[in-house]
Amino acid sequence: MKKQVNVAAIVEKLPDADRPGTASKFTGPAPDEAKKLVASILSGGREAILELAEMIRDANGKGEKNFKPGYLLHAIALRVGDKGRDKDKLVFTEALASLLGGDNPPPGAQEYLLRELQCAGGPEVVKTLGALLEKPGIWEHALSALVAIGTGAGEPLRKALAGAKGRRRLAILQALGSIRDTASTAALAGATEDKDENTRLVAGWGLARVAAPACVQPVVKAAAKAKSWEKIQANKAALLLAENLAASGNKDKARETCNLLINANQEEDDSYVREIAERIIAGL
Repeated sequence: MKKQVNVAAIVEKLPDADRPGTASKFTGPAPDEAKKLVASILSGGREAILELAEMIRDANGKGEKNFKPGYLLHAIALRVGDKGRDKDKLVFTEALASLLGGDNPPPGAQEYLLRELQCAGGPEVVKTLGALLEKPGIWEHALSALVAIGTGAGEPLRKALAGAKGRRRLAILQALGSIRDTASTAALAGATEDKDENTRLVAGWGLARVAAPACVQPVVKAAAKAKSWEKIQANKAALLLAENLAASGNKDKARETCNLLINANQEEDDSYVREIAERIIAGL
């Protein structure tokens, strides 16, 4: 059974914030003292973590009332990431996740909590974060946390992509590329033919990150169709795809990608693309 702790008293042991217009003291407790404060909160279990988290009322920990609990919460997020602290980490992340999605805490405070989950979260909070991908004001922060976690993030991101539009769709496509979600290959390939240039480029970059054999044709096709600045970026994505295919052992597909690029870039201004592609082939 976890012991009861006086969370407010523990928080007050932190030094006061620097005041505007005065010389900075680089506010913060000595490392050994910080470890003791973190241990005191963790000894109180889920209830102490929730009490601390609910003291935060905005996104940035501004003001004397927000600085101390925000500082201590982040210290805990770092501490539970240490080796051998899996149980503490699970209690911490699940406690924070339980506060997300409703009207209280306010959106700014939820943004702060999401940043701590970006630091400490794992697969145990992926489902909760996925449910926030349509929530105005905090979906971007839930997305960032999912990308940082990676493991298990593909499924909720793919689900959210189906109904996403505009900036949110672009961000989700980029996230799927960031986590190298192979199951999103078809969706990313389709997006390379989108009417929006930024969407086409993000999709091509995402396929280059996934670097599966099925990525070759849509990436090279997009590069061959592109013009001007978009062509430069699309060729960069195709070259990155070739490099990633080679690094993952798909040397035949890497060679195929490079040969297709060489054939599609025969103008004098495209010589740099041919040179880089030939260099990749030579290294296979």
